Amino acid sequence: MATSSKAAARRSLRPHTTPNVRENLRRERERVLARQAELESLAAPINDAAAKLAKLDAMLESRAATPQRKIEQLEKARDRRIAKIQQEYAAKIEAVRAEAASAGTHLTSEEQEQESVLLREYASAIVEFSENASPAELAPLLGVNTREAKEIIEQAKDCLDASGVAALPAAPAADDTRPVTAAS
Repeated sequence: MATSSKAAARRSLRPHTTPNVRENLRRERERVLARQAELESLAAPINDAAAKLAKLDAMLESRAATPQRKIEQLEKARDRRIAKIQQEYAAKIEAVRAEAASAGTHLTSEEQEQESVLLREYASAIVEFSENASPAELAPLLGVNTREAKEIIEQAKDCLDASGVAALPAAPAADDTRPVTAAS
């Protein structure tokens, strides 16, 4: 059925009246709320699946983080053990150093006696060598210069005199320039 343009114009004016605007707003609100409820019911499976996926992701992250935490715990335990061992060995090293320092400086009475005998033999050998050779010849043997060789000879003679061992009688040295008297 055909309507006149006046009737259409009247119908088009109808929604603009105050009671009609309120009714239209109420209906529109109901339509929006109904659409929202429909969308929520449609989205419920999506939200459930998303929640389950989030749980699964959290579980996987936890499972992946567990070895890393274990590694970190093992590394901390290793570091603690290393520190403990370092402290133990540092204490042991210090004890051995203290023992070495005290043991190395003290000779037993036998060792002291043996040392003094060896020193006298060494001094006697130096004096005997010096009686038959010059300090210049002794210096390379001892690895020192001639002046130090002369000092070592004098120290050896003093050591022998102090110990009561008689030094060998002085024989003329090869470079001695004393005048020789002729026998008549």
